[in-house]
Amino acid sequence: MKKRFDDLGVTSSMTRTGDETLDANVRPKRAQSFYGTGNDVILVSNHINAGGEGFSYHC
Repeated sequence: MKKRFDDLGVTSSMTRTGDETLDANVRPKRAQSFYGTGNDVILVSNHINAGGEGFSYHC
């Protein structure tokens, strides 16, 4: 998904790349650490569970 955003020119960041459980208070702070909390920031959370081979997405 990140590669697709990059291909489209959409700035994106990964908050996790491995199996890591984040406390509910840590999760938004980690996401906000990339871009801040300004009115011009839109945060889209995309969660893809492991366990299957491949996935598809459409833009």
